[in-house]
Amino acid sequence: MKIVIIIYVVSWFILLAFYIATHFGKKNNHSSEKEPWHLYAIIIAFAPLIVLYIPYLLISSSIEKKRKKAVKEQEQREAEENANKQRASQEIQAAINEQQEEFTYDHSMVAQTLVKKIEKKDYDSFMQYLVHLSLPDGASLHVEKCKEEDTGDTSKLYVETAEGEYNQNIWDYIKAENSIDGAWEAYFLYKVWHILPLWWHANYSRRIYMFSEEDADSIQLLSFSERERRQPMIQKKVKSLISKPEVVEVDGKYHVSCCYWTNFGGLIKETVEVFISPEGKVELKDIESQTLYEYTCGIMF
Repeated sequence: MKIVIIIYVVSWFILLAFYIATHFGKKNNHSSEKEPWHLYAIIIAFAPLIVLYIPYLLISSSIEKKRKKAVKEQEQREAEENANKQRASQEIQAAINEQQEEFTYDHSMVAQTLVKKIEKKDYDSFMQYLVHLSLPDGASLHVEKCKEEDTGDTSKLYVETAEGEYNQNIWDYIKAENSIDGAWEAYFLYKVWHILPLWWHANYSRRIYMFSEEDADSIQLLSFSERERRQPMIQKKVKSLISKPEVVEVDGKYHVSCCYWTNFGGLIKETVEVFISPEGKVELKDIESQTLYEYTCGIMF
């Protein structure tokens, strides 16, 4: 299309130049011969095309160049992000290989104990088992159960201070020991809302944490027909894919990896970055989520 327009433009300029030369030539020669009418018609016909389309062509070309540049920059950013993720994954794996002998603390024991407490609705004893986390004197950690109203709600942790104030920004109060154990306990407390009571649509976020192969036996498919037909096969497959929780230190930060099961995604291995300052203040950030076995129940709340 652009080539056609360029040909039109060039032709129009040639025609215009011819007309101007002819017109002034006749004036100089004082000729009374009539100017051909078809030159006027052609020039008038093509004038709007030239006047309007050339700016449009230039603008659209500029926009297209900017779009291609933006796409290229986005692709470069994505390539850099993927390279950084791959590099981080390699660093984590290298750290795991180096630190394997240091895993003397049974990370799953704390988490399994808390899961049992939650199943018994004993929410107020969390901090008794999270021995590498601490609260200010007189403060305590509690659970505000989800409201069974509207289309969905989640249960929330909150801190009650010695002065009787309530605050859901629990990490403004909780401090952690700067260690692998402290990082693991901070991670689990950060994610515990997924196994606390949930209401209606919030159940899309329900998780079953997989700390060992035996935890795959607790998988319960939501569909009754699939429980009989597929559940044993899925449990067996998940057992072969589960990896135990891993906590490694990389560049002064801890990377915590743990598997969980969800009926709206399957077996997922997530990695969370935990930074613990010298004063014990905790910062947590989700950095990776890897699907090990894909499954969706197909049920909608």
